[in-house]
Amino acid sequence: MKKVGFIGLGIMGRAMAINAAKAGFEVYVTNRNAEKAEALRAYGIAPLPSPRAIADACEAVVVMVTGPEALAAVTTGEQGLATASLEGTLVINSSTVSVDSTLQTAKAVTRAGGHFLDAPVSGSRIPAETAQLVFLIGGDAEQLQVATPLLGSMGKANVVCGEIGNGTRMKLAVNLLLANMLGALSETLVFSQKMGLDPQHLMEAVGNSVLNAPILKMKGDAMLQRDFHPHFPLDLAFKDINLILQEAGELGSAMPQTAALREVFSSAMAHDYGRDDLASILKIIESMSGLEPQ
Repeated sequence: MKKVGFIGLGIMGRAMAINAAKAGFEVYVTNRNAEKAEALRAYGIAPLPSPRAIADACEAVVVMVTGPEALAAVTTGEQGLATASLEGTLVINSSTVSVDSTLQTAKAVTRAGGHFLDAPVSGSRIPAETAQLVFLIGGDAEQLQVATPLLGSMGKANVVCGEIGNGTRMKLAVNLLLANMLGALSETLVFSQKMGLDPQHLMEAVGNSVLNAPILKMKGDAMLQRDFHPHFPLDLAFKDINLILQEAGELGSAMPQTAALREVFSSAMAHDYGRDDLASILKIIESMSGLEPQ
């Protein structure tokens, strides 16, 4: 595999494409905002006008778009991937979408003659930029073997989850835990402040206990420094929470805590925090607690 394409050049897709190019792949890209694609010429990456053009040029295509609607548009929409012959082409979906969206995309790719790998990622801006992503894989072992050199240029590990759809299921499970951890961290920081505790002391206590976790330190430090520069934008996290609750509803899996958390995220969206990092939910908890967000 030499020629690879990327569809979607947001925080994640851009970094992934650059790392693939650095690893020696011949990289082609397309994006709704053509300027983002043109900007990657500096890395030896060639922009193309459409997903169909990417399919025509490449042996493998990585899709990293914002959600189910965007995935459908780049797959089966006008000039979508599946409007081309995908004979022998491997399509790797790394977008966070619903399980149904993944399964429908896999069917469309297969009907067009291609192969499909369900491969969303665990990790945000920094892991994407440093090629430390974790791919959550659903699909055929043979196709994973074909994709491994490309995935290795962008990530540090592949977690094999089973059939197509299970990569997406695992991604929803991981993001469920992430969202609830950050909701709990926000409440804990505000609670400690209301009790008159030094939040730095709180983070020191957590860091030296069994609760210590890299994500709590990273986001806790960001919250204390009021650094809400987006690594994982809040609007995408809100989208994921809605996907999770939709899936849970269909399965009959009770999620009272996450349902309550969705209201906090909804309030954050109403306050126009959508393009900030999801750590900005701290500001909503502060406001609800009678503190003036800084």
